Amino acid sequence: MAADASAIRGKRDWRAQAAALFAWWTGEISAFAREHFAVLGGGGDVPLVAIEGDEVTLLEPRAAAGPETHVDLAAFDEPRRRSAFRALLQRAGETRDRVRVRLARGEALVRRVAMPMATEENLRQVIAFEMDRLTPFRAEEVYFDYRVVSRDAAAGRLSVAIAVARREFVDALLGRLRGLGANVQGLSVQEDPAGAAQPLDLLPSEQRGERETSRDRIVQRSLVGAVVVLLLFALGIPLWRKRETVVMLLPLVEKARVQAEATSRLSAELERQVNDYNFLLAKKYGSWPVLAYVEEISRLLPDNTWVQVLEVRTTGKTREVQITGETASSSKLIEILEQSKLLQNATPRGTVSRGSTPNSERFMIAAEARPRPLPDASPVIAAGAAPEAQPQPRPPAPTATATPAGKAPSAAPAKGAAR
Repeated sequence: MAADASAIRGKRDWRAQAAALFAWWTGEISAFAREHFAVLGGGGDVPLVAIEGDEVTLLEPRAAAGPETHVDLAAFDEPRRRSAFRALLQRAGETRDRVRVRLARGEALVRRVAMPMATEENLRQVIAFEMDRLTPFRAEEVYFDYRVVSRDAAAGRLSVAIAVARREFVDALLGRLRGLGANVQGLSVQEDPAGAAQPLDLLPSEQRGERETSRDRIVQRSLVGAVVVLLLFALGIPLWRKRETVVMLLPLVEKARVQAEATSRLSAELERQVNDYNFLLAKKYGSWPVLAYVEEISRLLPDNTWVQVLEVRTTGKTREVQITGETASSSKLIEILEQSKLLQNATPRGTVSRGSTPNSERFMIAAEARPRPLPDASPVIAAGAAPEAQPQPRPPAPTATATPAGKAPSAAPAKGAAR
């Protein structure tokens, strides 16, 4: 019992350790993905800052930075500005200089417009085309983003929130941040409500995270290469196992093929020999002997019928029995011959004439011979039976030899040796 309890406890400990290892591994992978790939959901961990003049304010996450959430870049000279900005991001837990920027209220225009529901599939193109009507700017002068707020299916209208910022201002702000060594990941607006499912982001997708280090590229390419290798490995293992199985089975298949061909040749040769052996027997037993027809006709014909000629001949593939003679009524002979077990299809031949005796008719009737059923095939040696012992040859009889006069022969001759 103690051994069983320890075995059960060891199994439970092993499972608990495996579960803990899996939880740790998935946590590390999730953290790595959030850190290196913002598109996988880690974008929310990137610090959010607001810039007013030379003052940079950390908006999210405030708890990680503690009380020091502001930095005035004007208090530093040009070489130290980059270090001060990086120190602010590091206090927020960011080590790769990623940052999101929130525009102030006067730096972006946010408004709601109503659009036809039919334009939802190409809403960005429609908004860009209608930009000069919806805002004081043209499409080529601004960066913009939109979000569908609500849908009115009955009226066929969409309520769309649009955020617009001038290109020259945004480009200057991005250039300033990149001069500080920042990797800008997003550009939000102050009027956007917090916790929105799709926050407004004015930064074009081609400019997000454009400052990618060589280390990031190496890591990403290594991960992609590892995924490809694992995929090929997962696809190749079943194919390799199948190949090994096929290679292992090829000698067995070849051996079975050779044996099957030998068996087929032996079966064909045996069938040929059996057919050759049974050829004459089939000819012999395939048709009734002539004496059987004579006996059958003698048994069937009435006593007042005289048979003068009985001829058995082969016509094509069948045998025919032709009877010629005299009888009292030739028509009744047809009915009588149809009762035969050896003859069939009896028909008269020629014309019926008067016989040599009074009240008799001369007839000629031909009938086909019925096929004779072949006897059941029987093996020469029964299955499982030992072959019969061959009879031992008799010893040769002693030959007569000359004996001296007055002496009897030494042995009498064997019985049956000479008859």
